[in-house]
Amino acid sequence: MDGLAPRSTGEIRVGALHVDLDGYRAAFAGRPLALNRSQLELLAILLENLHRVVSRAELSTALGLSRGRSVDVLLSGLRREIGREFVRNIRSRGWIVEPGVLEAEPLRVLSPGPVP
Repeated sequence: MDGLAPRSTGEIRVGALHVDLDGYRAAFAGRPLALNRSQLELLAILLENLHRVVSRAELSTALGLSRGRSVDVLLSGLRREIGREFVRNIRSRGWIVEPGVLEAEPLRVLSPGPVP
């Protein structure tokens, strides 16, 4: 692959995760995610490369970021919103999305009641 670029339009769905690039919105299991534009674009790139390790250099270039730890900061925000396990670091190579994590619905707290 010559280079990555976030799509500028359309929708991406992986399991319970929905990204609307036209409306700059994302939701996980129906819950809106508070993401800035760079985080949304990073998420789109990761989802479009679902079964491939994407390097820091590729992500930095695609997002127009400096080569420092900017990608790490954006990923940290994504993990806070979606869940830590959704993207896995492959040491010295980059990151890959764990699609199985996105398939699962988030845990729901049930109201206490009588146990049958």
